[in-house]
Amino acid sequence: MIQTDVARRLERLQGAVAAHRAYRDDSLNLIASENRPSPFVEGMVAEDLNRRYSYYLSTHPSQAQHYRGTRHAEAIEAQVQALGQELLNAKHVELRPLSGNIAGIVTTFALGLPGATALEVQTGHKYAEKMSSSPLAVDMQSIPIPWDGPRYNIDLDRTVELIEKHRPRIVLIGSAVFPFPHPVREIREAMDRFCPESYLVYDAAHVMGLIAGGRFQQPLEEGADLVITSTHKTLAGPQGGMILTNRPEIATAIAQSVSPLMIANHHLARLPALGATFLEWLSFGSAYADATIENARALGRALHERGVPCVGQDLGFSDSHTILPVVDAFGEAESVAARLEECGIVCGGMPVPPECGTHGLRVGVQEVTRWGMTAGDIPEVADCMVAGLRGDDTDEVRERARELAHRFSQVRFSLGSET
Repeated sequence: MIQTDVARRLERLQGAVAAHRAYRDDSLNLIASENRPSPFVEGMVAEDLNRRYSYYLSTHPSQAQHYRGTRHAEAIEAQVQALGQELLNAKHVELRPLSGNIAGIVTTFALGLPGATALEVQTGHKYAEKMSSSPLAVDMQSIPIPWDGPRYNIDLDRTVELIEKHRPRIVLIGSAVFPFPHPVREIREAMDRFCPESYLVYDAAHVMGLIAGGRFQQPLEEGADLVITSTHKTLAGPQGGMILTNRPEIATAIAQSVSPLMIANHHLARLPALGATFLEWLSFGSAYADATIENARALGRALHERGVPCVGQDLGFSDSHTILPVVDAFGEAESVAARLEECGIVCGGMPVPPECGTHGLRVGVQEVTRWGMTAGDIPEVADCMVAGLRGDDTDEVRERARELAHRFSQVRFSLGSET
């Protein structure tokens, strides 16, 4: 009886996993925060390391290591750190954060002070705001960075005024919707004038793959003190987080906040796969970034030509993987996104700046680009999206989206493929 029950539950679980895979295989995934690691990268996930511990209280895995039996794990992590330093032009690469969100929380703990002020982009994670409003009630004040809606970017003049007025401890820029580079140099110059002991933090989670490919902006070179990021969006690696800096004293402060405060065991199995991702980006990162940006702009143009406006269309639609279609003519954002999902097109609903409308979508092309779609294929994606937006026959649109998704079955820009 017990064995029968276990078998039944196992069959249900396996069925759910198979259904998920089939559903994703049949869909056009335009979620801006997801991607597909290559089979080469997935093959580098080290299963035995899933069961092992590494815990150290320094910036390097071979220093102040708590556990025995880690000599090879230390060597793996050191190699991945070195590859990250080479690819990302950073002197210090902290690999232990388990996500970009944890990287941001670690950084805020490391750099903040009781009673400190942080200026934060409101389309980002707003770490000081989250921490101050949490049950811990961390003693920090969060002030919104002014926003230029039509340009979907920081309002630089008003932000400089706030820097002069508040002399913030931390200025956090970067966004969860990131079509255009932020004015890093100009903000750094203002901070150097009014609060030179403050820290400029750049959240690169959504655009890290484009930065690594040399096709977005280089925040550390432009004046950011450190970069926080995830490793699995436009940088199509295993899930995780990183913190990058060129300043050793910041690296030490970060390490002290990582362990023992936030993380003990930092999930070693993903590290070889992350190193493999860095190797892929050293080989193909620029080509992938070029293709991704070209596809984003092509999709923005194609939707515009079909009567769907986009935020930032006067600026070329996007300099990244993301576009923001305005869907007021088709309904409320979440309802429209749900309708598209029923048609096999997966993206997210979001508000758009009031100067541009009310309801929008967050659309990313980084995953379909990884599967090999080019700008020549993008008009068909736009046709499917518009048909779904209009409310055309759901089954017919779903079949069109399924056929388009199945046309691309090999991950590209990989050491395991030709390009």
